[in-house]
Amino acid sequence: MGKFCCCNCIFSCVCACIFQILCAIIVIFGILILAIWLIWRPNKVYFHVSDASLAKFDFSPSTTTLDYDLNLNFEIRNSNEKIGVKYELLEAKSNFHQKKFATTNFELFSQDSKNTTTLHQEIKGQTNIQLGDREKSDYEDEKKNGAFNIYTVFNVQMRLKSGWITTGKIKFTVGCGLRVPLKSSNASAFQRTNCMVFPSWVS
Repeated sequence: MGKFCCCNCIFSCVCACIFQILCAIIVIFGILILAIWLIWRPNKVYFHVSDASLAKFDFSPSTTTLDYDLNLNFEIRNSNEKIGVKYELLEAKSNFHQKKFATTNFELFSQDSKNTTTLHQEIKGQTNIQLGDREKSDYEDEKKNGAFNIYTVFNVQMRLKSGWITTGKIKFTVGCGLRVPLKSSNASAFQRTNCMVFPSWVS
């Protein structure tokens, strides 16, 4: 009976020690994460389309072919003081009334802290898209007005880095609702547009 009680005491002591060690590890890990956050103080990365224009945006109802030539100037602002950014994917999908007509990839790059990078991309080609009667009517109205509503979604993958520390891959999407004028029209000039950041599953 005495040996049984002794074994129970030893087992309880061992469990208590393991529990205390695990609690200490969790506390130390939490303090470490908090210290890193206080040192880094991560801020958002901001996305804007500073300029956009259409040299061509011709849709043929008979062939359902869209002939397009879209120019985008896209700004990315890293507002962090101590964190750099490495971009591993920057893909743009352009849509006209929820109909995707083009996918293109921007050149990848790394960005220092407190830095704004402007990327230029010409998106041109021909594609077949199916427009319903309402979309066709919207196309004709926008063509008369000399500017088209184009929604561009950027799929982004990046890593944050500070010194020897680099985070895992961060994925998200950036949505930009653009009113893009035709160069040949008298429509108002393009207005700088702020973009919205969404979780990657919203793309």
